[in-house]
Amino acid sequence: MIHEKEASIVLLALKQGKPTTMEAQEGTLASSPDTFPVEIPIPDPVTELATRKLSRRALINKGIEAALGATALGPLFTACGGGSSRGPVTLQFAAYVDTTGEQTAEINTFNRMHAGKIEVDYLQLPPVATDQYSKFLTTFQFQSSTPDIVQIDVTWPAQFATPGWLAPLDPYVTPSYLNQFWPSARSIAQIDGKLYGIQRYMDIGMLYYRTDLVQKYGGTVPQTRDEMQAMAQEILAGERAKGVTYGYVMAGKKIEAIVDEWLEFIWGAGGTIGKPGSLIINGPLQVGALQYMYDLIYTLQLAPQETDTYAPNDILTLFTGGQVPFMRNWVYAYAIANTASRSRVAGKVGVAPTLATSGHAGHGCTGGWVLAINAFSQYKDEAWTFIDYLLSKQTQTSLSLNAGLISSRPDVVNDPGVQARVPYFKQLSTILANGLNRPKLKAYNQFTTQLQAAINGVLDNQSSPADALNGVQAQVSSLT
Repeated sequence: MIHEKEASIVLLALKQGKPTTMEAQEGTLASSPDTFPVEIPIPDPVTELATRKLSRRALINKGIEAALGATALGPLFTACGGGSSRGPVTLQFAAYVDTTGEQTAEINTFNRMHAGKIEVDYLQLPPVATDQYSKFLTTFQFQSSTPDIVQIDVTWPAQFATPGWLAPLDPYVTPSYLNQFWPSARSIAQIDGKLYGIQRYMDIGMLYYRTDLVQKYGGTVPQTRDEMQAMAQEILAGERAKGVTYGYVMAGKKIEAIVDEWLEFIWGAGGTIGKPGSLIINGPLQVGALQYMYDLIYTLQLAPQETDTYAPNDILTLFTGGQVPFMRNWVYAYAIANTASRSRVAGKVGVAPTLATSGHAGHGCTGGWVLAINAFSQYKDEAWTFIDYLLSKQTQTSLSLNAGLISSRPDVVNDPGVQARVPYFKQLSTILANGLNRPKLKAYNQFTTQLQAAINGVLDNQSSPADALNGVQAQVSSLT
């Protein structure tokens, strides 16, 4: 058990330490979706513990309280964690704070099912991805045995698995078990031939469209770039007097979303960016994808010239205000766009795969969160029991119905009972089946930071697509 003096020394060292690379570059890391509605203020027990003298018992209690909140104190109390021979094994599950109550309800149900054997404590992390990343990084570097189960962003598995911080799930998973999940959900954390996680729920880029305007101007939902731009131009010509001011909107701010959109245009043209260690971002298809993003603004004049300043919520405001027939956005936008109190187009919104070129299919960029086991956990078998429960059809059904999240299981999304309560799930099967993951890079932050700046500069009309991508090719080509 850690002593008060030792804890104070470590706490002060943590408090006075320099920020991590991720903290210094806040805002560049991917999250799912790219922006959260609000950042919930979290108390800082580090400051309190480092500046106020506590009794040994009070210090231990405060550490446990901090571990159950959103702090990086778990590593300091490793010796105190876990179960005992007289009680159940105690697991710690670290995931961002859930405002719907669904996550707490799921944990409570699991604890009742395993009473006397396994008990799960919920470590609520802040909703901002960069904050979560920093806390996980501190925990893993300390080689803490807690938290036992972590819920991590889809861009983090390679970053955490490569140093040996995540436990392989291969001893627990068979091919038939994996086949229960969407292709991208089961492959997202397959690193160097081993499986380090399975996606708990999905997010994906989609084409949103006005069902009333599509019906009025042809009736067929566009599947290609050419079809979309032709219909958008026709709608603009016929509906401008009624408040339609743009044909297509996309996020263009220097955030993760623009990298995702660029990848979707590459995939929709039948291309890729290569493999880790030999990435190609300045080839004809890659430059062509960025050129099309530029053309949407400056040549076709379908997207606003302020696109380079827009985040997903900004374009959603334009769409829900009735100003645009087509939008690329994440799944979260659907519920808002179809809520009458928040949207002028409620009940007139459909979703489709992202745009492709003729002869190719649209592939949305996947987002979401992955369940994994801390490699230093003392209770890996019990941790897998909890993950298996979270991934079960019954729990996943509850997650979709009560939290509005997209299950990583096709049998939930395609369930008639679920679709009756969440109608737009009927449109998601093809979209999710064709979803693709971002590159699995342990240096992903370096990759996306460089590309965000290059793509945003083009959308701001500061450089040509070819010059921008040529300028960063050497910096990202060998990243792994």
